Formats: sequence, structure tokens, C-alpha cells
Amino acid sequence: MLRLSCLSALLFSGMAAANVVMADDLKTLLAPNATATKVVGDCKFTEGPAYSPKGFLLFSDIPNERIVRYDNDGSSSDYLKPSGKSNGLVFDAAGHLYACQGGARRVVRISAVDGKIEVLCDQYEGKKLNSPNDLALDNQGGLYFTDPRYGDEADVEQKVMGVYYIDAAGKTTRVIDSLQRPNGILVSNDGKTLLVAEPNKRELWRYAIQSPGQLGKGELIFTGEEQLDGGGPDGMCLDDAGGIYATYGSVVVLNPEGQLIGRIPVPERPANCTFGGPDGQTLFVTARTSLYSIPMSVKGAPLAGQGPKPVPAVSRRAPSVPVILASLVNAEDVKSIKIEGITLKAPATWQQQPPANRLRLSQFAIPAAEGDKESGELVISFFRGDGGGIDPNLKRWTDQFTGDGRKVKLTKGQSEQGTYYLHDVTGTYLKSEGGGPFAPGKKTPMPGYRSLSVILQVPDEGNYFLRLTGPEKTITAAADAFRTSFGGDAAKEEAYEMK
Repeated sequence: MLRLSCLSALLFSGMAAANVVMADDLKTLLAPNATATKVVGDCKFTEGPAYSPKGFLLFSDIPNERIVRYDNDGSSSDYLKPSGKSNGLVFDAAGHLYACQGGARRVVRISAVDGKIEVLCDQYEGKKLNSPNDLALDNQGGLYFTDPRYGDEADVEQKVMGVYYIDAAGKTTRVIDSLQRPNGILVSNDGKTLLVAEPNKRELWRYAIQSPGQLGKGELIFTGEEQLDGGGPDGMCLDDAGGIYATYGSVVVLNPEGQLIGRIPVPERPANCTFGGPDGQTLFVTARTSLYSIPMSVKGAPLAGQGPKPVPAVSRRAPSVPVILASLVNAEDVKSIKIEGITLKAPATWQQQPPANRLRLSQFAIPAAEGDKESGELVISFFRGDGGGIDPNLKRWTDQFTGDGRKVKLTKGQSEQGTYYLHDVTGTYLKSEGGGPFAPGKKTPMPGYRSLSVILQVPDEGNYFLRLTGPEKTITAAADAFRTSFGGDAAKEEAYEMK
């Protein structure tokens, strides 16, 4: 942790008198006794923080090919892995996520409804993008993004490292081609200005937005100090008054006109930042191997409205052949999620939800199959030791279905995470209104249901319980993905009989 009350020594050391900043102005932005606190560590290179309107933060851990989720309770987990070496991330007000996948060389939209990954842009004028880096929504349904390349340029196809605009209909145009290596990018709160970082020269440029995707001549508004700031700016964010927070050697704070207010030190060199938290008054900073939080007295800028949608792919075949939409291409994407001592590889369509009670580690809503009115539910629980034994739990799961027409199949298998016992039952489910299968109260018969339940024995930990329950058609459609999620293999399972 780093006390920000040490600002005078950290901010002014070695600065020319003409560049001394107004500490009082900076203090009005920081919360009293603000402390830079590491909240997530052990990453390789962090980037692209974005705070969801649903109340959690995502950031990229680029070399580890993952997007990490950080919750307000201090917990963190993998949100998407592999991530296409995602870099910049941004949410819209509806909760859709937009990501620059630098490794995959594309910009994508991840739906807040079903988690589907849709490609917005992966080429320009028939040539692959360089490595999309950062992005910003414009409240006109469009999105600006930067496309530099760091490192090996052998496979670069674009003639420039440019800035692009994707309009609301999904059409992409190049809007800036005069910068050496554009990086961080922002749209001002009033939507009238585009801010672009030029780290090769420590410069921040401003462009008037004349209309969506139409820019005026660029104007240099700030240049960092070579000795004090080093390279940068990298990523940036705005507060609700239009103040600019740009990552150099520290977080450099500017007013909307680009005039220096001060510098906020961070224990590791920062790469990007955003506002978030329950009250919107936490500055989150991604800095090399870690994520830091800094309490502020100001709020971040509001999220923009919904961004662009992908252009439907046009079929090259005869008109009688159905057109395949680009949004269907990535329907099978999965995300790797760490849940205590196990890792779950869940399809992107499985929506993770807050646990309904303290006995649940995690839970997911499973999309309903066509014809089913209700979705399925996957619940993960953990019990140290044997959790009451294998056979007693298998019997309890059987008893949650009435005897009439009930079909039960028991198998035993082995995954990389441990030995597992799988209970498969169909029939009339006795659904509890008390919040769980063992809760007291009224039980409502639900005919045509199916439940797949697993006891996963993790060595040196205990038993994890994974329970997938819902209408039979929905659960049958998800059965293969459910086994894959914990590493199960139906072909290698053996029949199991209770003693």
C-alpha cells in the first residue's frame, strides 16, 4: 500500500518550478487519507479495466490470455479464458462488453444477455488489423478504437497504425492515420471531443468530433515530462466533470483542457485506469502485475449507451441458402472460471449469478431449450471432508423426484480434478419454494424435469457438489457441456451401485 499523503515528495521531486502542480486541487479529487491498495496480484501484465453496471470489475491479464473478474467483496476469478489476448475493455450502459483482442487481431462485443462473442471488426480494406489496443463508445451507437502494434511487426498488413470508427450499423472507417502508435482513447462526456494517446512522444491529442466518425484537425494538449513521466500515456479514463486521468509513470491528472492538476503515484508503473465501485468513486488502476484501488471524492464518467452491432455476414452461395449471421460464429466459446479449488469451463451462454444463499459457492442460469418456458440452473457447493458421504447424497437426490416414472442412472468417472460420481434422474421433480431442495415448506411437483448431479472429490480439499436441474429438454441440451465443464468423460464412466 502507498499513502497518497506523501504526494509532495513523490510528485514534485526533480520537477522544474514552472511545472509544479497545485496540490490542493489534487487533494479535492482524492478521498481523505486515500491509500493505493493492491486488490489483485500475481498477474503477468494487467490492462483494460472496465466496471460493469452490474457491479463488478473486469481487467485483462494479457500474457495469461484471460479476462479477470474482481468483485466488490474482494474476490477474483477468471471471466474469460482464452481471451484472445484482450487488452482494452469497455462496458455500455446495458452491460454489453466490448473488447480489443490484440492477439486475435479483432474487436468484439460480448452480449450481456447470453455471453455470445460477436466480431465487430477484424480487417480493414481486406487486410487484417494490427493489434487492436483500446476503445471508447461515443453515445451515438458507435465505437472508436486504436490499432497499433508493439513487438514483432513481421505480419503487419495495415499501412499505418491508425484509429478507426465502427458506426452503429457496424461499418468501419479509418479516422486518424497521422499518429505513430496511437494507444489509449476516450470520448469526452459531452461527446464533442476525441482524446488519443501518442506514447511514442508522451503526447495527448484532442480532435473535435464533428459528427459520428468525422473528426476535425488534431490538437496537442499535453506532453509528459521525459524524466518524471517516462513513456506514455497508455490507457486513460474520465471523471464526471471531464477530468482526464492518463497513465504515464504515475496517473497524471489533467483538467478537460489538458492542463496539469497533479500526479497520483502507484506502487507499480500503471498501464490503464477506470472508475468504479458501488458509489462510482474508486479509481481502479492496472499496473504491471497487479490491480490497485484508490478511493476518490469524485465519480467516474457515466457509461455510454449501447455500442455497434456486427454486420451480418453475406452468403456467397445461391440465394436459396440461408444467410449465416456473424453472431453465430462464436456460439461455442467457453470461459474458464475458478471456483475455490476447482476450475469450471463454462459456455459463454451460461450466465453466472450471485449465489442465492450462503451454502452456494456459485450458480449459473442455463438458457432454456426451444419449447421450454423455464431455464435450467447449475449450483456449485462445497463441503470439506466427505460432505455426508457419497451414497446418502445420491439417495437424497433420487428422493427429490417422485417414484412414478422416475428413471435413475449412476456412474463413476475420473477427471483431472478428481474422482466423480454422477447422478442422472428424470421424472417429476419436487421443487421447493424455500430456496433449496432440502429446505422445509411446500414442494411443487414439476413433471418432465431432469437433474444431473455430481460429487467431485478433490484431493486434500473435500467434495464439490455440482447440480444441474431444469426442464428435461434444456438439461439434455446442456448435458455434454456440463460434463466438459468439470472434465468428465461419459465414454470412460463405469456404472456405480450404492451399497
